[in-house]
Amino acid sequence: MRGNNCILDANAVLRFLLQDNEKQFQQIRTIVQSKSCYVTLEVLAEVCYVLEGVYQVTREDIASNFRKLNNDVVILNADILLRGLEIFYKTPKLDFVDCLLYGYKWEKGIDVITFDKKLQRCLDEVCL
Repeated sequence: MRGNNCILDANAVLRFLLQDNEKQFQQIRTIVQSKSCYVTLEVLAEVCYVLEGVYQVTREDIASNFRKLNNDVVILNADILLRGLEIFYKTPKLDFVDCLLYGYKWEKGIDVITFDKKLQRCLDEVCL
């Protein structure tokens, strides 16, 4: 059963989402269709950084693509991702990782210790 699982790295996720290299996209699509593929939040943070910084993809489109990706692969801690995405495209002052921290607070009740005032205000709004 081990050979039927894989973790996609940021480059694989980018090729899958962007479809900018047909050969690599087809390769990843075949893998996604034939294996249980996992994506970590760390990988999504890197993907987000590249999409925003290199490809100038809007936050709204990134959030939409991550939600769609959740239908094709298993995103580890998807509940945290989905909660973080709720504020990601609405709150341009918070970066993606801060939005994930918000998700951890909301979904898991984990206190987040920060000196970032914008993040702290957002976290203070979480009622558990």
